[in-house]
Amino acid sequence: MAVEAVVSVVLQKLNDMLKAQSLNQNTLIVYEVQEIMKSLNSIRELMISIKSINHKAHDYLDDVYMIEDKVEKFTLHVVCRRKVFGFLTNHIFIINNLNSCKKIHQKVKNIVTRLMELKGQQRHIKMTTIKGALYKDTSDDENADGKYKTIPVNHVEELSFSYSCNEEAMQIVGVKDRFQETKHMSSFSYREKEMDIFGLKEDIKTLVNHLINDSEHVFSIVGQRGIGKTTLARAIYKHRDIKKHFEFRAWVSMLPDYSTKDVLLSLLKAMDSITVKTTNMDDEKEMKLKLGIYLTNKRYLVVLDGANTCYIREDLKEIFTDVKNGSKLVLTSSQTMDTIQPSIPLPGMCPLNEADTLEMLKEKVGEEKSPDLLPENSKLILQICKGLPLNIVLLARLLSMRDPSNWPQLFSRMKNSVSIFSLCYDDLSDDLKVCLLYLVLFPKEFDIPVRRLLRLWLAEGFVKENLTQEFQEDTAQMYFEELVNRNMIQISKLRSDNSPRGCRVLGPLHDFLRPKARQTNLFYTYSNLLDSEEVGSLNIRRLVEYESPKMEQGTDRTKIPGKENGAYPSSSYLSSFTSGENKTKNQSEIEMSNLFSPKKTQPKSSGFNPSNLRSYISFNHRKTDYKQAKQIGSFLCNIINDGFGLLRVLDLEGVYKPILPENLGNLCNIRYLGLRFTYLDSLPESVGELTHLETLDLKHTCIDELPDSILRLKKLRHLNLNEMYLNEKLQYSLRLLTLWGLCLDEKVSIKDGLDKMQILRELGITFLLGTNQEDLLNWIGNSRDLRSLRLRSKDNLGRPSKLMFKSMSNLVQLSHLNLLGNLEKLPHQNEFPPTLKVLTLSISLLEQDPMETLGQLPCLTVLRLLGQSFIGKEMVCRKGGFTKLRELKMWMLKELESWSVEEGSMQSLKHLDIRCCEKLQTIPVTLLQQHQLEKLVLTSMPHAFTAEVKRLKSEHTSLTINHWKFPPLPWESKDSTLVKHGKN
Repeated sequence: MAVEAVVSVVLQKLNDMLKAQSLNQNTLIVYEVQEIMKSLNSIRELMISIKSINHKAHDYLDDVYMIEDKVEKFTLHVVCRRKVFGFLTNHIFIINNLNSCKKIHQKVKNIVTRLMELKGQQRHIKMTTIKGALYKDTSDDENADGKYKTIPVNHVEELSFSYSCNEEAMQIVGVKDRFQETKHMSSFSYREKEMDIFGLKEDIKTLVNHLINDSEHVFSIVGQRGIGKTTLARAIYKHRDIKKHFEFRAWVSMLPDYSTKDVLLSLLKAMDSITVKTTNMDDEKEMKLKLGIYLTNKRYLVVLDGANTCYIREDLKEIFTDVKNGSKLVLTSSQTMDTIQPSIPLPGMCPLNEADTLEMLKEKVGEEKSPDLLPENSKLILQICKGLPLNIVLLARLLSMRDPSNWPQLFSRMKNSVSIFSLCYDDLSDDLKVCLLYLVLFPKEFDIPVRRLLRLWLAEGFVKENLTQEFQEDTAQMYFEELVNRNMIQISKLRSDNSPRGCRVLGPLHDFLRPKARQTNLFYTYSNLLDSEEVGSLNIRRLVEYESPKMEQGTDRTKIPGKENGAYPSSSYLSSFTSGENKTKNQSEIEMSNLFSPKKTQPKSSGFNPSNLRSYISFNHRKTDYKQAKQIGSFLCNIINDGFGLLRVLDLEGVYKPILPENLGNLCNIRYLGLRFTYLDSLPESVGELTHLETLDLKHTCIDELPDSILRLKKLRHLNLNEMYLNEKLQYSLRLLTLWGLCLDEKVSIKDGLDKMQILRELGITFLLGTNQEDLLNWIGNSRDLRSLRLRSKDNLGRPSKLMFKSMSNLVQLSHLNLLGNLEKLPHQNEFPPTLKVLTLSISLLEQDPMETLGQLPCLTVLRLLGQSFIGKEMVCRKGGFTKLRELKMWMLKELESWSVEEGSMQSLKHLDIRCCEKLQTIPVTLLQQHQLEKLVLTSMPHAFTAEVKRLKSEHTSLTINHWKFPPLPWESKDSTLVKHGKN
């Protein structure tokens, strides 16, 4: 990450400072901050224009970080003073505040002066070089006609130009125009497209044939990095014939440091949830036993992607035994070893030749944007692509984003680029560089939740304000789409409506970014958080803890002595973005004392000084690691005891019951508090003191009540709860975009209360309401920005209850609707949101066939009819209905006997899932014979039903049959029946 990118982040934080009520009322302070921003812009411009700065970037990076520290500590100090003195703060401390700003400004101007001197030296060197070129010896530069070569005047001007930029125009370089055409769409489209299988079609055909017909148990795909091993394996894994042939499939993306236990965990996650819940994830023997039992008598396909260590097959041989039933184990590896050799010759696992490289590039760029290339440009392309498909795809994206008339500029830059990754990275704006580099904090090959990533970007201050976007969340979404569009972020998981759920950085790109961060002293790896000798002198900014079974990347575990039964020494390690400063702790404190009044210090348990820490993210998800939970509590206490903590991100998602200190509220700079899947029982009362908090994620915790202090969180934008009741006096943030998992009863005021929130985008409510439903639905009907809505109606015993429905036709952005409760009747087609894509109905107890109405919804792609949503005996899907439906689930429709689908209905259906519909006689033949139907899942269906479906289904459709037992629903018993609309 270049120094100018860090400057951009500091500029954004100064911009946020100007908006703070505690500062923006004083014109002198505002003026001084604006002057600081101007000087910082000068630094950024000079950094870009001075090409020889690279070798001194370390020094300037330290300076910029020092400025960032002072700016944030100054802001935090003012906020803390305002809590004590209120509106008098601006009057009492005006001189102190002004002096502090002036000191910061002076330090910024000192950097500008140093850079101006360096630029003057550079200009002198260049002019000397130019003069030498003008009067060079004729033996070197004489043309064929005997005249000397000269450098034109405009070239001299180009060498000495001073970079200038417009701050507003540079906010999203390359993003605004590219996405202008999609700004009226409800969301970016991530539709599945054909994989980049150029030159691999014959390999795919060959491997699919061998996997289905050969008796060999293990197959391997070996080739150099970037050659397309994973692409080939994924193409095979998703092939229709493979899906049809194998009963169970699992994919494991392996890291270089994966242990046997890591592989077992990944495989167990691919199994049914019932088996997973009954397995002790800390007992390797039990995991092997459960996995072995599950795979018994199943024809399985397991892909171990990145199996570069020779011990892995030996460790897993007792699980993946060759039982001669056609099961297969596929390994991909970039290393050729005695135990991992190509099973069959694969021409596609060799670099493409020159002709195929250029042909693939032309195909990926697009015929309309592929002019004839000059020979010298073709040579450049071949040099940087090296015949590797990954390189070709990345370069093709760079070219396709430009008009062909601008290609020569890119070709000129290619001459000086070390690799395709360097070329792509340097082409990013400062904002995108920071956001992309941030992904390195996540473990390699980790599926990063998109929701989590975007909110972290916002909390870190990486996302600039954009005049064309009302909310920074939209700008963050555009950043994400830009990086995906450039193929620098890979979508790893899609939701049912094809929106992205998870993402990751490609392995080779991750390897490129990690050392790039280290080169600028931003990234540091060490083994023990509490080791004062190791970390005491470090000015750490972002701290990341990985799960303890992992070892540092690059360690060759085949050389570690003492390996027994596949167990390896484990050592957790932490990574951090650091400033790289060499100043001692005392020196830093002396500098800070010039800006702030003296602070009271308390002894800490280690020499680690966390005063400048911005983020703490943990990936240690071991459920029995109570020691780690205590260490987190001690660690947070150290930050609090240090004084003005700058921590902005505390992300403990998945950490088992971390201990949070009662004075957590002292970390009032926190923007992101992620406690999802922590199973915490309570929150400290002081959480209401986190006045800057933007995201509070309590989903999948055991917290059933929030402290009243939460009403003070005026900047909260995303609140994810776990079916939680709130105090009836609670006043809600008018800035909320997400309110999910809220429980309401009649004590909570909706009118003149909740209905004040008008910008919500995601709303999930469970309510115990009678007459109040009218107010609730009126509020929802006026929330025109809603994208996702979940409504659950229950009675005092937790049973589904009456659910009213009012027209949602004016909710033109609502794409996801989930309704649980007894509907008197299905709403008319025109009462549904016009852009509805995903509809889920549960316990609706509809007596009239809903399919005729639902089939007319123009955008519906996913329909889930769950748990007695329909209690009639017959369903008919009319001709021309469900034109865009891709996925249909019918679960526990216990009275359904007959289902017919007329010709021309459900023409786009790809996935059909039927569960516990015991009386259903068969699936319509018209549907079973459709070529588009790819996946069919039958769970707990009668044997005669499954046998008939097997006989009638198309050979292109894969069939999965599950025999699971389900307990009765909580509100069902032998002596009672479902109550409809509150009546027997």
